[in-house]
Amino acid sequence: MHDHCPACGQRTELEIGFWYGTGYVSYVLSVLFSMFTLALYWLIIGITWRDNSIFHWLIANTILLALSMPVLMRLSRTVYLNFYVGYDPEAKDLRINL
Repeated sequence: MHDHCPACGQRTELEIGFWYGTGYVSYVLSVLFSMFTLALYWLIIGITWRDNSIFHWLIANTILLALSMPVLMRLSRTVYLNFYVGYDPEAKDLRINL
C-alpha cells in the first residue's frame, strides 16, 4: 500500500492501526461473496440434503475465497478508506507534489 495516493497525494494511513477496521469490511465482503456463490450454485447445480452437494459448494467456495482474497483485501481497504476520506473533484488543483 502506498503511503500517499499517487493521484491526489492523500495520506492513506491516517493513524497508527488505521487498517485494523478493514477486517470487518473484508468479513462482510466475504459473506456477500459466499452468499452470491451459494445462490449461483443453487441455481445452476442445485443443493439437496440427500447428497453431499452442500459440501461440494463449501469446498468450491473455500477455493474461490482463497483465490480472491488479494482482491477482497484491496477492495476492503478502498471501501474502508472511503468511509473516512471523501472525494473532492476540485482538490486536484491543490495537489502537493511529493
